[in-house]
Amino acid sequence: MSADYQALMIDCAKAAGVEAEEFALPAEHDVILNGIRLHWLDWGNRHLPHVLLLHGGSLTAHTWDMAALGLRHKYHLIALDQRGHGDSEWTAEKYLHEDSGDLMLEDTRQFIDYLNFERLTLVGMSMGGMNTIRFASRYPVRLDAVGIVDVAPVSMMEGQREMHDFSEATAELFDFEDFLDRAKRFMPHRPEAHLRYSLTHSLKKTQDGKYTWKRDRRPRPPLDLSEQELEQRAAERVAARWQDVRNITLPTILFRGADSKILSPEVADQMIDALPNGRLMVIPDATHNVHSDNPVRFASELDGFLGEVL
Repeated sequence: MSADYQALMIDCAKAAGVEAEEFALPAEHDVILNGIRLHWLDWGNRHLPHVLLLHGGSLTAHTWDMAALGLRHKYHLIALDQRGHGDSEWTAEKYLHEDSGDLMLEDTRQFIDYLNFERLTLVGMSMGGMNTIRFASRYPVRLDAVGIVDVAPVSMMEGQREMHDFSEATAELFDFEDFLDRAKRFMPHRPEAHLRYSLTHSLKKTQDGKYTWKRDRRPRPPLDLSEQELEQRAAERVAARWQDVRNITLPTILFRGADSKILSPEVADQMIDALPNGRLMVIPDATHNVHSDNPVRFASELDGFLGEVL
């Protein structure tokens, strides 16, 4: 990584109020698993308790960087670019008809096998949080504890619409600063230095010189089902996810952003009722991106939880 990246990191940390013992840069790695090249970050200190971090949709492994600066001296942190995101490869055309959640779940299983740690803590946000829920339900023997960040089997439509509209409006732009200006309007609560840092890792240049998101935006093949069948399938998916939640017996912390438009207070309470060994932590001054909006408080609460259960 370049010195420019480190300078952006330091500016971002100052703006976010993050104090670090050292502004260390994570090591970058790639591995071929499940037929795809996956990119991941390693924050070092392999002798410490292992924590694997899974980002949300449209984000990258670097979304955890500010929180990682406050945690890396106590935990061995690994952050994965999930398929179709960040610097990991996209799903091959011939597999686009397959469920992306199922593919990511298998990626995660193989990646944890590859890491070969006896046990670890799995923490996931949004899309990564659903991946975490499904993995913890099926493979609890591999885990010590679970962190779920601002997600549940059902979400508030308001937040989903806002994120979709922002993504569509910024599909391709000629100027990085235009991306930054739009991000500032969409997330006025976030310091400019933090937004600039995040966009640096989330954007790439196209062949014609425009900027676009790194994530895979290709449409998936439509299912040959009636509207009634699609609704039934969606209901069955939600029911299965709630069963996954009920199956997680490991110590689990659910983070909710106090200003989230994705995870409502009512559904967060339902999650805690469904989790056999769960607790809720509401983070102030945070929207859906809890760990980015308030990385200091998020890191402190995750550290407190892990210090108690590990």
